[in-house]
Amino acid sequence: MLSFSDRPPVFLRWRSSTTLILLAVFIGVLVDTAAFSIAAPIIPFRLEQLGYESVGDKVGWIIACFGAGLIAATPIAVYVGSKVSNRQLPLLAGLLSMAGALILFMESDSFVAMLIARLWQGMSGTILWTFGLALVIDSVPEHRVGASLGTVMAGFSAGEAIGPPIGGVLYRHLGFRAPTVFLLILLGFDLVLRLAIVEKKTALKWIEKGVVIPGFSAPNYPAAHDEVLEPKDVSPAATIPEGAAEKGQLAVSQDFASTGSNLWRTTWRLVQDPRASVAIGIAMLYGVVFGLLDTGMVLYVKDQYGLDEQGAGLIFIAVVVPSFIVSPLAGWFTDRYGSKWPATLGVTMFVATYPLLLIEGPLPLFVFFLVLVGVGLSCVVTPTTHDLNVAAAATPGAEPAQVFALFNLAFSLGSFIGPICGGQIMHSMSTRNGFVTVTSIGTALVALAAPLVLVYTGGRLRCGVLRRERDENAT
Repeated sequence: MLSFSDRPPVFLRWRSSTTLILLAVFIGVLVDTAAFSIAAPIIPFRLEQLGYESVGDKVGWIIACFGAGLIAATPIAVYVGSKVSNRQLPLLAGLLSMAGALILFMESDSFVAMLIARLWQGMSGTILWTFGLALVIDSVPEHRVGASLGTVMAGFSAGEAIGPPIGGVLYRHLGFRAPTVFLLILLGFDLVLRLAIVEKKTALKWIEKGVVIPGFSAPNYPAAHDEVLEPKDVSPAATIPEGAAEKGQLAVSQDFASTGSNLWRTTWRLVQDPRASVAIGIAMLYGVVFGLLDTGMVLYVKDQYGLDEQGAGLIFIAVVVPSFIVSPLAGWFTDRYGSKWPATLGVTMFVATYPLLLIEGPLPLFVFFLVLVGVGLSCVVTPTTHDLNVAAAATPGAEPAQVFALFNLAFSLGSFIGPICGGQIMHSMSTRNGFVTVTSIGTALVALAAPLVLVYTGGRLRCGVLRRERDENAT
């Protein structure tokens, strides 16, 4: 008989499943992104309600403080991620911290209080991003990384999609606190999922003890046979695949334990890889473009089309809804054919469609152009995260948490620079001229980056032929 402590956790098959892990990380990314985006349509109206005038620059600073918090917390997340193999505890801490930051923002009645709350939100978001994406890499076989990241990054799009419209609608009908209460409810759901998860490395320990988990998969581990989950009083050698015992925990030490390498030396080696550098640069550019758009578009549609906070929030749906389809497709395509094609298509489409927002036509036409912009942006994000993972696999000592902390840092820098620049531009010009300027800047920056994406994303361009780097399949 096995003692109670020798029995596996209840519902181990479900709790260690890749589906649950991806769902939890998806929700975490969604909550973090929604916390960032939900403020965009309501901050201008809230500041005016509090008696502030000329709110354009203040909106930029409040939005940018989220990025500043991400930047401030990233070095800590990088260090902790390289030393700690456990992902669940940091993620739980990040959720609780985010809850505190949201409550502070909900109770803010001044510009300064909003700045502090947004800074705190950004610091909490760093944990959710860094350890969440690292948990995905820890949990899925290499050939499924692209599709898995595409699924998770759809949470980014979902957060951008639900944040502004729900924020605008709830603010108008239920007041300033209502959007934050909505986010706290999402956090509660995410907390339940986090507590339910059994990490793959923990499940592997139970497999070593003789437990069979039907359909189980993990990096460097063959899928289990479809047998009933049941603890068995047998030696580990009876159920561990031949040759795995000598490797220690089924050859997952690279993914689940700290390498002990020099953190900053590893980081430097990683950014010297052109493929990784371009991916990091694209992440930063993504933050700049969205920061400019978040700051300028609310004021523009308010002035150009007479939209209130509810209408301004709903307009954001057009940018991000396409990504629910495009992001998973981009991940699927990346797994099979490489990341160069979807990334190049995305930046090309963005450069071609973003200036169309300047056409002074009816609102439905403006929304249609926003949909095209959203498709272009969605084609870029998943290949970017996939390229970072490939570069990390080829960099000795690189850890998933470390790699995605760099991604988060780059996006954070963009999220800090974009709103500040956009806010100052919108404050110093007329609304129309300001929106023309921020749109032109975003288009020019992406156009300058397009050749680098073509040459380096998915492997260096050689002899005019787009080739996928074979190191993606290296072990």
